[in-house]
Amino acid sequence: MRRRAPKQPTNGHSLPRRPTANHCRALVLTDGAGVRKKLKKEYEKARRDLDTSQRQLDQFHQTDLPQFTRWLNSQFGATLTELRELSQKIAMEEQLIFQIESEVMFGGGSHARAYQRVMEMRENPEPPPPADAEEPGPEDGPFRDGPRNGHAADDDDPFKAFFNDLFGELNPDEDPFFNPGGPRARHRAGPAPRAQSSGRLKELYRAVVRLLHPDRLQEMTAQKTEWWHQAQTAYEAGDAEQLEVILTLCEIGESGTIAQTSASLLQRITAQLKSSLRQIKRQLTERRRDPAWNFSGRADRDVMAATMQRALTADLKGLRGRWQEIQETIAEWKAAAARLKVPRRRKRRAPSMEFPF
Repeated sequence: MRRRAPKQPTNGHSLPRRPTANHCRALVLTDGAGVRKKLKKEYEKARRDLDTSQRQLDQFHQTDLPQFTRWLNSQFGATLTELRELSQKIAMEEQLIFQIESEVMFGGGSHARAYQRVMEMRENPEPPPPADAEEPGPEDGPFRDGPRNGHAADDDDPFKAFFNDLFGELNPDEDPFFNPGGPRARHRAGPAPRAQSSGRLKELYRAVVRLLHPDRLQEMTAQKTEWWHQAQTAYEAGDAEQLEVILTLCEIGESGTIAQTSASLLQRITAQLKSSLRQIKRQLTERRRDPAWNFSGRADRDVMAATMQRALTADLKGLRGRWQEIQETIAEWKAAAARLKVPRRRKRRAPSMEFPF
C-alpha cells in the first residue's frame, strides 16, 4: 500500500514539518555526595533517637518498676493484700449473678427459681463426656448400612443426571465461582510474581546467623535479640531484603561506620529505624502514665506515699461497697428461693401389660 503524499495548502505555502523523535540516549553524571550526606544525617538522627528512647524504656523496666514495686509492698502491703482478695471474691460472686441472670433470660421464671436451678446445677454438675468418645461419623449413624431414607445414591440420582445434561457438569475445584484460586482464576490473573532466589536467601541467613546466633555471642543485648527474631521471621517469609537490612545493621554495629553501605540500603535502614522508633515512643507514652515512671530519681516519696494512700483507700472503699451490694442481692434471691414450695414429683405408673388391640 502506497503512502499518500501530504496535502499542500491552496495559498502556495508549504506545511511546517513535524519534529522527528530523537532516539538518542545520553548518560548524565550526577554528584551523589549531597544525597548521601542527607541520608547519613537522617540515619544518624534516627539512630540517636532510637538509642535514647530504648535507654529510657530499659531504665523503666529494669530499675524504676522493680524499685517502685518493692517500695509499694513495703508501705501498703496489708492494703494491697485486702484489695487482691476482695477483688477475687467479687469476681466469683459476679460470675454467680451472671449465671442467674442468664437463667432468667433464657429459662424464664423469677430470680428465685433461677437461683434454685443454678445452685442445683452447681451441686450436681453433669459428668464430663469420656475422653475416648468420638463424634459419630456417617458410617456410625443409623444409615451406615445403606443410603439415607431409602433414596438412591448420588451416582444413581436421576435429578442429578438431568441437571448435568441440562447445564453441564461443574467441577467446584475448577469453577472460579466456587474456587477463586482455581486453575482458571490463576490463568486469568496472569503469571505469578518471580520468587526470590533461595540461594541468596540462604546465604544472607547464614551470614546473619554467624553474627547473631545466641550460642556464638557472649552478650546478647535487647537490640540483637530483636534483630535475631526479625531474621527468623524474614527467613520464614522469604524476605531477602529484610535479611540484608539486618545484616547491614549488624555490620554497622561492629565496624561503627556506614562508608561501605549503599545509598538505597541506607535509606531502607533509616526507614526501619524510624518505624522501630515510633513503636518505642508509643510504649513510652503509656509508661509515662504509670506511677513507677522515673521512680528512682524522685525525691518527693513522702508526698507520693500520701497520694498512693488516698488512692488505695478510695479503691478499697469502692470494692467494699460493691461487695456489700452483691451480698445483699444474693441473700435476697436465696431467701425468696427458700420460701418457694418444692413441687411434688408425680409417681410414675407402671406400664400396663395389656395390649390396646
